[in-house]
Amino acid sequence: MKNWTDSCINWNQLPGVEVRRLLDTWGRDEKFIAKYDRAHGFPHTPLATAPAAPVKTETKTAAPAKKTVAKPVSARQRHTGEDGEIKFVEHRNLYIGFWGGRVVVTKRTREACTEYLKANHGVEE
Repeated sequence: MKNWTDSCINWNQLPGVEVRRLLDTWGRDEKFIAKYDRAHGFPHTPLATAPAAPVKTETKTAAPAKKTVAKPVSARQRHTGEDGEIKFVEHRNLYIGFWGGRVVVTKRTREACTEYLKANHGVEE
């Protein structure tokens, strides 16, 4: 039978009973798997590799990490505008409408942009 530490488990080739056993014993130690196999009538096969024991490492006091200053949202965006403003983006052949400092609508015509901003954000021009 396959164990969770085996290097290659072909899940699609396993019968349902073995899949259930793998799921029930996943991440468990050898002792638990042996007990599970005895209780369910499976022949016990030892683990391919023993699971790694947690390693304690000594922590050294290092220099404090540098704080990174987050850029404001508007600095990251390519297009910015005032609420209700509509701009034409030439390389995309699109009109874009702004609300709340960000792009909320992209349309092929200025009129479609205006309609959207009126209907959803109450922009009056």
